[in-house]
Amino acid sequence: MLLSSVIALILFTALNIAQQHLEQTALAVNNDRMAPQFVVDPYWPQPLANKWLLGRTIGIAIDERDHLYVVHRDQDSMFMSQELGLDLGRAECCTAAPPILEFDRDGNLINAWGGPGEGYTWPESNHGIEVAPDGNVWIGGNGSGDSHVLVFTRDGNFVREIGIPGEPVDSLSTTSFGRVAEIAIDASAGEAYFADGYGNKRVAVVDVATGVFK
Repeated sequence: MLLSSVIALILFTALNIAQQHLEQTALAVNNDRMAPQFVVDPYWPQPLANKWLLGRTIGIAIDERDHLYVVHRDQDSMFMSQELGLDLGRAECCTAAPPILEFDRDGNLINAWGGPGEGYTWPESNHGIEVAPDGNVWIGGNGSGDSHVLVFTRDGNFVREIGIPGEPVDSLSTTSFGRVAEIAIDASAGEAYFADGYGNKRVAVVDVATGVFK
C-alpha cells in the first residue's frame, strides 16, 4: 500500500512538472507570435492646405518611393451623405480636397489632382487605386456607369481610358467592365488584374502597356 502511494505521488509530481513545462513553452511560442499592436499617429498626415477636407477614403496604394496615394470621394453628394455639412461652393469652413492625394512618409502632401477633364470620363464613384512600377496611377469606379478604368501619370496627366464608360454589365465583354472594385499589377508578366467587380463576376486581365484585354 505504501509503495503504491509513493508511486502515485511520484507520477503526480512528474505530471505537474510536465504540465508546467508545456504551459511555459506554449506561452513562449505565443509571445513570439503575438498579433502586432498599432498606435494611431494623430499628426499623420500633416494638415491639408486650402482648408481641404477628405471624404470617404476608398483606396490606398504605395509606390517605389514609399509615397502613399489616397483616393477619396470628393463629390458633393458623397460629402453631404456623411453629414459633414459641406456644400461645395457655399461652405465657409472647408472645401473638398482633389480626389487623388499623394503623401510622403512623413505625411506631407506632395501632390493632389484628379476629377473630370478632357479626353476621359471621371468615375461616378471612385473606387480603388494602384500605382504601377512605371509610376502610372490606375483608378477604378463602382458607380452605375463606371465600366472603365483610368490611367494617369503620377502628376495627374491623363494616359489612357480602358473600357467604354456607361456600358451595361456583362461578364463576357472584352471591351468594358462592370464597376471595378480593385486593381493589381504584375510587373513581371506585364499584366493588370481587375476585380470586376460590383457588377460583373470575374477577374479581368489587360496588358499594362496597351490596356488591351487578354
